[in-house]
Amino acid sequence: MLAALATLVTSAASAGSGSATAAPTPATSIVYGCDGAKLVQPRTLSSIFCADLGIIVTDITWLGWTDPFAVGYGTEHRNLCEPTCAAGRYAVYPVGVYLFAPQRGAFTEVSLYSSVTAPPETYQLTGFPH
Repeated sequence: MLAALATLVTSAASAGSGSATAAPTPATSIVYGCDGAKLVQPRTLSSIFCADLGIIVTDITWLGWTDPFAVGYGTEHRNLCEPTCAAGRYAVYPVGVYLFAPQRGAFTEVSLYSSVTAPPETYQLTGFPH
């Protein structure tokens, strides 16, 4: 999983390389938190399901953060909703994180890569500006 993410970052970085003389422009894309906060390279991503926090990714290490996408890995906490979502327990496992589809400077979608849930799952981020 990490090898695939590293390959993705390397490919994207080399695609933009060439004989450019100007320094690269810092990435400005953000991800919104559930409270509307503008986040750059957050250690925790909770805006996958703001209504119930059914999936949260913590301890994120970002391998790359650019305007079109960001990629990293962390620990997923997924509510199993057993016996109910309110009383559910969480499954915890390593996961790759891929943020993409920026609109007006904010990532709007996330794909999660893990050996537990294959193929990757993609979600629309539910954080929003206030």
